[in-house]
Amino acid sequence: MYQLWEKRRSVDIVSSDVILQRAEKVFQLVTVEGNFAEIYNYENHVFADLWPFRKKALVQVNAQVLVGYDFESVTFDIDEDNKVITLQGDLSPEILSIEHDVKSYDFENGLFNMITDRDITQMGFEAKDFIREKAENSDLYDKAEEQKTELLDMLTWMLKASGWELRMGSSPLLD
Repeated sequence: MYQLWEKRRSVDIVSSDVILQRAEKVFQLVTVEGNFAEIYNYENHVFADLWPFRKKALVQVNAQVLVGYDFESVTFDIDEDNKVITLQGDLSPEILSIEHDVKSYDFENGLFNMITDRDITQMGFEAKDFIREKAENSDLYDKAEEQKTELLDMLTWMLKASGWELRMGSSPLLD
């Protein structure tokens, strides 16, 4: 009976306003997506590693890392007379985005050392940095290079069929 009364009395009113603060044009090409999972074990103690001075947390991090190319630093020179398109600039793969979700499973607070919101935020930053490090040491960059080669080969053949040539710097991509 009490549960019915609680449900009838409880009224949630939620209001939200979403405002687009900024929209920017980007010219990025995602070629590889990597999914990572991490179990992050956090421990901290002050004075001595004894229960009253120790805090612990177990956190699961799931992350999606997008690797590809940022074309903002690349220029496209089009020579209509000679039918040549030249790409100038650095086309090295890079991490374009890391989206991560942090779920806390187990908090153990000490009597004199408790987990704070700042600790949780810091755990999220550290977990993202760890995921970035793992992504940089994985084969995602190699796979992105393979995708770039396939894409440029396809563009070269399409342009060649139209009587155009695609160059990277001063050299043709395909002979």
